[in-house]
Amino acid sequence: MNKNLEDRIEEQDFLLKQKNKIIDDFVYMTTSDLAGRIVDISEAYLDFTGYKREEVIGKNHSIFRNEKMDSAIIKNLWDTLLQDQTWRGELKNYKLSGEEYWISTAIAPLYNRNGEKIGYTSIKQDITYRKMLEEIAIKDSLTSLHNRRFFDYYMKKELRRSILNKKTFALLLIEIDCFKEYSDLYGESQSDKALIELTANMQKSVGIEVNDMFRIATNEFAIVVINKENDYIQNLADRLIKFIESLHIPNAVSKVSNYVTISIGAINIDNHLHNINSNDLYNITENNLNTAKKLGKNRVVFDINEFYVKNLTNIDNITKLPNREALVSDIALLKEEAMLVILHINQVMSLKDIYGFDVIKELIAKKAKQLDEVLLDSEATLYSLNLQEFAILITNKMLFDKYMSLLKYSILLDNIEEDVYKSSDTEYIVSDYTAGVAYGVQNIFNHADVVLQEAIMSKKSYKVYKSNQTTRELQQTMISRMKVYKNALYTGNVIPYFQPIIDMHDGTVMKYEALARLQTESGEIVTPYYFLESAKEDKTFEYFTRQMMQKVFNIYAIKKTPISLNLTYDNISSDGMVSYIKNRLDTYGGEGITFEIVESEDILDYSIIEEFILFVKSYGCKVSIDDFGSGYSNFTNIIKLNIDYIKLDGTLIEKLNTDTNVRHMIEGLLIFAKNANIKTIAEFVSSKELAQAVKELGIDYSQGYFYGEPQSAESYDLI
Repeated sequence: MNKNLEDRIEEQDFLLKQKNKIIDDFVYMTTSDLAGRIVDISEAYLDFTGYKREEVIGKNHSIFRNEKMDSAIIKNLWDTLLQDQTWRGELKNYKLSGEEYWISTAIAPLYNRNGEKIGYTSIKQDITYRKMLEEIAIKDSLTSLHNRRFFDYYMKKELRRSILNKKTFALLLIEIDCFKEYSDLYGESQSDKALIELTANMQKSVGIEVNDMFRIATNEFAIVVINKENDYIQNLADRLIKFIESLHIPNAVSKVSNYVTISIGAINIDNHLHNINSNDLYNITENNLNTAKKLGKNRVVFDINEFYVKNLTNIDNITKLPNREALVSDIALLKEEAMLVILHINQVMSLKDIYGFDVIKELIAKKAKQLDEVLLDSEATLYSLNLQEFAILITNKMLFDKYMSLLKYSILLDNIEEDVYKSSDTEYIVSDYTAGVAYGVQNIFNHADVVLQEAIMSKKSYKVYKSNQTTRELQQTMISRMKVYKNALYTGNVIPYFQPIIDMHDGTVMKYEALARLQTESGEIVTPYYFLESAKEDKTFEYFTRQMMQKVFNIYAIKKTPISLNLTYDNISSDGMVSYIKNRLDTYGGEGITFEIVESEDILDYSIIEEFILFVKSYGCKVSIDDFGSGYSNFTNIIKLNIDYIKLDGTLIEKLNTDTNVRHMIEGLLIFAKNANIKTIAEFVSSKELAQAVKELGIDYSQGYFYGEPQSAESYDLI
């Protein structure tokens, strides 16, 4: 053999031994045969777990496994490996000493030189500290029960799983009666002792019969029970009531008993009959708890409330799927990266005009059923956003590729049998999807919506949002958007949509805000996300505003319904635009018109704004400052202006219930507005919880998807 070749082989062998030594010393690794029996293990992993090599070799990995590990995880692991794919996930194990630890692991198939699979290699990373921090975040420090944060997440996930598996889902809310009075009398220390004792005894009473137990407020607990009959749930609640009183914990201030007692609200949903959102399930149960307290406490109220279920705010009436509000709520609970797909049913509005609303309802219901049959995983939830759109939220990273494949090769693939709907003996409707896909946690809804619009415009079946577009891609996107915008402008396809603004005192519609949309040649509606920035940079923006304004005034003239219009500083500082507005006000009047002016750094001269406000108010118009609090609100100048409303920035309102600093900021803005005798409007109110928070703060008016999405003038009976 050539001397040089021998030297190179020896050198490579020497380097390989060094690498293997480093791996053995520092990397947690195991190798197993096809049956999962360990054939090799690194010294580093032996040192970490405390085992000796002879105790591990030939054994299955279950030697490390925590017996509480979800069997579904192990099944998924083997299902993945048997398909010759790499499995990634987190596992909870035991060391030889009995100490628990968590590992993040990747397991990949191992092949010989002939390409035959001979086993598996697993690389592991210790994540115990991170999991401990996560545990602290989801555990109540006093009782060690899971807390409200984890309860919200658990409810959504497990309810969805029970719906897919057609199992019943029971929720019990438990409140300690007269606990505030008890705490005032006995003190905080004794109250904590009582809570610990009650928690331990409740856990003892229910044992392993329940799926999980939570402490969700100071004196309130929740219990979840899956796949049990009504009689079982009733007996469980009755037993708890009697058991707690039998502990004979003294409560001298109770009007119910000489001892500490509890009240329970309960519900058991049969998922063969109902498809209910977790928020609504909680609300029904809470109502039952309140009824139990009103009836005298120390009792159970167990009622489904069929009327409430039929009129759920979080369920779409046509498809019976969770709606937009439910999606917004679920996105707010995300802790890790998720995948969101928005599916747009093409030509729905045009088809509705041709065939009527009843036919379209049947088409949408059919499509909802088809999509629901595609989603086989509990981590994938289907929503109905409106008459034109569905959404799919996937919360397990391991399923992202699977659902991307389903999207491309099943949902979006031309399939005549699936996408054709017969509306009569001779007429057929053919309707397919366009999709927008986004990944992440923050702004995932907006990102998916943006690329959906781009897919519609470029006539592609789907687009995926990319946060790191190149300069060339950005330029191409801008050019594409400009073409769509100018085409709509020149063909007269700038159209107004309308969204109601609600009086928070009586719930009536105070007025409607006009919002610009573009209509494509195929009849699809494009939102401002797609075109507005391009339009503002173009010299034709004033003509865009004029076309929009003319159509709004035409609608206003029919019924004189109060309407709000948006204007920019560029509009107001244009003599030609102001002359046009004067002409419209001379023609139609201005008693029901509100002009919304965006408050931003673009305002160079407040005297121009002041002059414009005086001008339109002479016609009876009202004036609102839009996006107030967004970061450039000039209090000194605004207070000089004769305005009627301040519209609080929607990005702040969205964080009202999750960010204490934002809440304090809004409270300060409200004090400012009240002292200035200016009414306030909250935008982006998308859920019942936000609506309640807005009302509690004393904001005068609200708008957002909770009250109504932007729709055509016909939809709101404005013409």
